[in-house]
Amino acid sequence: MIMKLIKLDSTVPRDELLDVIRNSELVNDRVKFDENKGKPIVHIKDNGKRLKIRCEMIGGPSKDNGFLEGTYFIGTLEESNGLTRLRGLIVTAPIYHTFLALLVAFFVYRCISLRGFNPVPLILLAFSFLMFKGEFEKQGTIERYLNRAFKRADNRNK
Repeated sequence: MIMKLIKLDSTVPRDELLDVIRNSELVNDRVKFDENKGKPIVHIKDNGKRLKIRCEMIGGPSKDNGFLEGTYFIGTLEESNGLTRLRGLIVTAPIYHTFLALLVAFFVYRCISLRGFNPVPLILLAFSFLMFKGEFEKQGTIERYLNRAFKRADNRNK
């Protein structure tokens, strides 16, 4: 999946919720991770309403370089009427996938215009999913991280 939609609500004030989201140790407390892949650490950029969260796997067997933007959450965190709402998307390598979609569309167009079959689009798609398998798995990691952060903030606020 190239994108994942996130919609979370909480009664915790925005600033407190943002503090919990920033505290990776609190959110990841008592959570087991696959030692072979490493432990996820989040990097948060907050500029007013906009929020960008990037996930990096630390301690894995290979360097996590986030090829072409990697996987990240981009959205808004806003408070109104006593409710804090997080809305946004988790995307994986949008620059690469935009280029890939254009390339596949070109190959499909050429196949139709020449009335022939070309395996290149299928090979490109298979290559993309194999190459970015680890990055696509981070989408679930970021989603679970945000869900845990909201639950821990709610429990902390009670």
